[in-house]
Formats: sequence, structure tokens, C-alpha cells
Amino acid sequence: MDLTKRQIQLILILVENKKESDHQALSAKDLSQRINVSTKTIYKDLQVIGVYVKNYDVELVKKPRIGIYIKGSDKKLLKILTEIEFNKKNRYLDRSTRRELVFSQLLNTDVYITTQYLSDKYFVNRQIILDDIDNIELRLESIGVSLIRKSGKGFKLNLNEEQRRKILTKVISRQLFNSSSIINEHELKIVSDNNLSIPKSLITKVDKVLSNFIINEHMVLNDYEYQSLFVHLLIAVERIKLGKFIDRVYWGKSETFLKEAEVLVRSIEDELSIKFPSQEIYYVQLHLLAAGKKHASKVKANLNANNLLLEYLKKIGFDNQLYEGLLLHINSSLNRWKLGVSITNPYKDEIIRKYNYAFENAIHLKELYENKYNITINDDETAYLALHFEAFLERKRAKNGIVNTIIVCSTGLGTSQLLAARLKREFSNLKIIRILSYDEYLDFDIEDVDLIVSTIELSAPTKPVVYASPVVSTDELKNKINIAIENNDIDANNNDNLFNSLISDKNILISKASSWEDAITKMGILLEKNQILKPNSIKSAIAREHLSYTSFKNIATPHANPKYVKQSQIGVLKLLNPITWGKQKVSLVFFIAFNQNTPQSELDKIYDRFWDILSNRKIIKEIISSKTKEQIINLLKGK
Repeated sequence: MDLTKRQIQLILILVENKKESDHQALSAKDLSQRINVSTKTIYKDLQVIGVYVKNYDVELVKKPRIGIYIKGSDKKLLKILTEIEFNKKNRYLDRSTRRELVFSQLLNTDVYITTQYLSDKYFVNRQIILDDIDNIELRLESIGVSLIRKSGKGFKLNLNEEQRRKILTKVISRQLFNSSSIINEHELKIVSDNNLSIPKSLITKVDKVLSNFIINEHMVLNDYEYQSLFVHLLIAVERIKLGKFIDRVYWGKSETFLKEAEVLVRSIEDELSIKFPSQEIYYVQLHLLAAGKKHASKVKANLNANNLLLEYLKKIGFDNQLYEGLLLHINSSLNRWKLGVSITNPYKDEIIRKYNYAFENAIHLKELYENKYNITINDDETAYLALHFEAFLERKRAKNGIVNTIIVCSTGLGTSQLLAARLKREFSNLKIIRILSYDEYLDFDIEDVDLIVSTIELSAPTKPVVYASPVVSTDELKNKINIAIENNDIDANNNDNLFNSLISDKNILISKASSWEDAITKMGILLEKNQILKPNSIKSAIAREHLSYTSFKNIATPHANPKYVKQSQIGVLKLLNPITWGKQKVSLVFFIAFNQNTPQSELDKIYDRFWDILSNRKIIKEIISSKTKEQIINLLKGK
């Protein structure tokens, strides 16, 4: 039995009253005054509580002219309190999860939902629910959906079935495939029942049916295509149970994958004892059409067929792994994009925040495909593309982490070979490029050498040197080399200075803005005036936002196209009043301006420091509260 927040409060009052040595029975009026409801409501709640506590061999006593009290052993009362505490932990959700569940509840119903109902369900007061509804309404505005509010009735969404399912797809995907619960090789791991909008039993059954279907029909779906179809089936089942169907089918009467769609639907009908209308079968067919029956060899045959991708990558740098990975991804996704079937990426926001540079590359790539094929590729899809770019950057970083090493000894033989063997075994990042005698060392060009390991004394070396005998202990050898590598990297590791050099009080603005376009314009004008940006930078930055908003939480990070940047800098706009920026209410804007000559190694260090700041809520809160440029500068530079 589920108790409301008020009923739990009443139990706690009655138990606490029993603990007092001189306790007296409480009247209904006493209880009504303490909880601020009518005595009529108290008596209704007491009926529920009486049934609840009876399950624990505890009695709720109501005696005329004496009062109300609870009767039972301390052990049994403790059991009730433990159960309540357990339920509270499972029901009192963090704000983000609660809003997600309120949102999905609105999506799943066509009738009005009251504030009081949501307050009782999620164990929070009415004002918190109203704040949640305001937040949901703001999110809905950005996708063109309105929320209907009626006094005395509550709230409901104003949208058709197709819109409803599209939004439900995103909500359910986030719940199922978040950072602690993902699909991997089609094995489903599920979060706690209490945090899901769809029953765990249904999730398990549909997952089993879909997995068997893929095996039996020899379908080849990648993880995100599997996820997309899986979530669609869950939502379709739930909506069909409620008698809510998709009305229109846009893609005609194609026979391709119709048989497979019918096989899948019949399996679900048999498992769940429901009936899919014909239009719902066509909708499943669309998902199978979008994924296709792909085989790796077939996709690889088209590797040289896409000059659009290759020409783009030539401009920014790439390796074969990036090219092939992106081309396989795009070839497998293009059919889906053309059909307008998009997938939900549960890591989208995290990818955009953490892998900013990679996401920018993905944004410009997807723009090329949108223009060529007259399609729309959303941020969820773009974030998946960004992962390919980030993997490429990681490979470059790993390559850059290799320490080019030479070994020097008197002859270049014997002992030095032993030392080389030990170094290769103990230090995977050391690349032994040459083993030299002393005479060879004197004539050797060491410009590309990062570290010298020598068994003999060297005069005036210009690179870090570790002096070691071939029989030095492993611990001593590790210690010496680690110290040498760290010392060699001191300048690189001092790059808080790199970030700090990009922040200047002349590029900080404290002002109002009427819109996000106005905010970008104000910052652009200031940076052009200070010789940071070239003309057309403002237009370029606004166009970039139209591709994908850079706002998250209360921050936005618009970008200037590098070709319009004279000097790398980061401009800061502290807004006097928050403005709507995409789905967010933004109070702080960082205008990022990096020119084309900024090395990737520097960008990595700058972004590392930058994201440390952006993820520090305390610093961001203090910047937003700052009154002067000096305060903002000091906070950003860690003074």
C-alpha cells in the first residue's frame, strides 16, 4: 500500500507522541492544526493508516472523548518506521529525475493532472511541483509544444499522438540508457523500477522478443539503431494499451521489411496479449527500413564513395580510422536520416560539454550532409558523430604522449642493449629511437629527442638526461625517468597561464540583453572594437547557434569561426537579467574566439581548464553574483 506524504506525516506524529513518557491521545483537531488540513481530511487519512499499520500488528485507536493514538510494541513500530524510511529513499528523488518523471507522466495522459496529485506522489510541496511545471513548460516552448493550465483542473499537454511519442522517445531513452545503465552489445541493464516511466516487466519482455527477432531474422543493427527500435516498441505497446494510435502513415505501401515487421509485431502480440493496428505495423516497418539489413562487408565496399566526407576531413586533419569510422557510421545512418527517423543519444549533453572541439567538427560535417541531401540531423545524431572525432583526438594525444628516447653508452653495445630491453619492458610510452655510442651521440641531431638515458656522463646536454647503470634497481630507474619526464613537461603543465592569458578585463561586459542574438551581438561588437574579431564574426556566431545551441544550465558558450579571429581570446558577458537561450535560462556567456593557428595541444589544455571552471558550481554562482569586472577576472584566474 502506498501512503501519501501527509499520511506518513501523521504516522510519524502519532509514533513520536507515543514515545513521550506523559503522552496523551491526540484529537483530530490537534492533528488537523499540526498538518494544516481539515478534520474531515484527517479522518479520511486515519482510515487508510489504520489498514496500513494493521499489516504490522499495530492498532490505530480512535476513542470518542479520549482521542487518537497508536498501540503496538516498540519493535513493531520500528518496523513501520524502517519501511517508511526505505520508501522515502526510493520516492524522494533528485530534482532532475523527478522532473523527468513528471514530464513523462504528462506525456502519458490526455487528462488534467493536479498539483496536489503530483505533490503527494513525489513527496514534495506544491510550490516545488509548480517550479517543476515552469521548467517543463520552458523546455516545451523550445520544441513548439504548449502546456494547458486550468484553474481547479491542473495541467495537460496540447499535442497530437505523433508529437507525444516523439518526445516520449527522448524521455524513455534517457531513463533507460543513462550513464549508469546502457545498452551494450544488445544486453539491457535497467535502472531502479521507481525511476522508470515504463514497468520493468514490460522492458524485460520486449527486450527478449526483440533480441530473439534479430537473431532469427539475421538483422544487423548497431547499438543506437537497436535502442531506437526498442524504445519505439515500448512506447507503442504502452500507448496501444491506452487505445492511442498513430493516425497517419507517410511512407506509402512499401513491401521492403514489411514481412519482418509483421513477424516482430506478432511475436510482441503473443508475448503481451495485445493487438497492433495496421498503421502501427507500418511504423515498425519504418524503423527496420531506416536500419536496413546491413553487413559489414557491404558497407565497406562503399568506403571510397563519399568525397563529401573526405574533402571535409582534408581541411581539418584525419587518420584512416577516423575516415573509415565516420563513413561506416554515415552510410549506416543516411537512410534513417532521409526517412526522418532519428535516434536519442542519452549522453548528448555530456558530449557537447566535455568534447566541445569534437562537437564543433561534427556540427560542420552534419551541415554539409543537411545541405546536400536536404535533411535534418539533430543534436543527438551529431553527438554520435562527435565521438568519432574525439576518438581521433585521443589517438593524437596518445601519440603525442610518446617520449622519443635515445640511449647513450661508451660503445653502443652490450650494456646499452640490456638497458634498452628493460626500458621497453617497464615504460610503454618510451620509444627507443636509437642506441648510440658516445661518438655517435656527438654527431646525432637530437632536435626530435625528448629524453636521453645514458650510462656515461655527457657534457652540456640540451635535453633531459637520466644517468643509469644497466643494473640499477627497477624502482630507482622508474623514479629517475618519471622525474625527468615530469621536468620535461613543466612548461606544458604550467598552462593555467595559457587559459589566463585569454581572459582580459577589456573583454568583459556586464550588461542586459534582450535575446541570445542580442547577447552575441553585444559581445561581438566589443571584441571587434578590441581587435580580437574581424568583420562578419557576429553573423557567423549567430549562424553557428542556429545549428545547435551552445547553452547548458545557466551558461552559453557561443563560438566565432576561427577564420574571423585575429587574436585568440575568451570574452565574458555577465547578464543583469537571465535570457532564454535554446532550452535554458542563461545568466553568463563566454564568447570563445580561437584563431586558426591555435595548436590542438594548446586547445586541449585551454579546454581542460575552461571545463574545470564551468563544472564548478560555486565559481559560476560567484561570477553571476559579481558586481565588477575585477571580481570576475579574479574568479576565472583563481586568485
